[in-house]
Amino acid sequence: MLRCHYLQTCRRRRFPSVLVGGLLLPVVINFLAPQGAPADSGSPLPIQRQTREYSISIDGTRRGTSTTQIRSREGAIWLHSKSEIRINYWVYKYNYVSEGTETWKNGRVAALENTADYNGTQYLVKGAATSRGLQLTTNGTASLASPEAWDTSYLILPERLAKADAARVVLLDSDKGRCQIGKIQYVGQETLDVAEGRTPCTHYHLTGDAHVDLWFDASQRLVLEESQESGHKVRFELLSVTAE
Repeated sequence: MLRCHYLQTCRRRRFPSVLVGGLLLPVVINFLAPQGAPADSGSPLPIQRQTREYSISIDGTRRGTSTTQIRSREGAIWLHSKSEIRINYWVYKYNYVSEGTETWKNGRVAALENTADYNGTQYLVKGAATSRGLQLTTNGTASLASPEAWDTSYLILPERLAKADAARVVLLDSDKGRCQIGKIQYVGQETLDVAEGRTPCTHYHLTGDAHVDLWFDASQRLVLEESQESGHKVRFELLSVTAE
């Protein structure tokens, strides 16, 4: 689900449903399927369904797209994303595809599975939350990440980061299963012309191993991402939001 490392690979640089069927989907169903109502409350809230479409531009030219399906209810969120970048010159071709699912619970990644293809180099990353942290397997190699790791798709802003003016953060590259260290800084409130109109957003600046500007809407979901990658300006921008 990562986009920002495309250009590093190119010079250098968010899924078929069957991908989830055997592994993550049962977990998602447990989190999001209706449960019996607690004795001291009413019936559970309905599952919220939303699809977000994004454009991916490099140096002002649209080079790719990304689609994210979101299902959420009572603190549990399921994401299903697919991103593609395709460059076709006379003397050079480059294709990037990343497709995966994530389950969030209590503001943290509880499970993930992602496949990525960097112009023929392929990665398979799987992860699950344990008592020791986020257990990852990348192309068969195991590693352990912080339970607070934030996926660098940046599709959701964790509540713990939204409340801080500045904070250290562990960044998880879910394409390649690698962790980095960053610092997120609150910039301010801004209104952007995106999707279907003017959208009030909160702007954050990320430094450290990643240098990214991020804008999130009131639901703490990504609206705009801008970064500089190997001298190229990369822009990931919300095109539409569809409620289902």
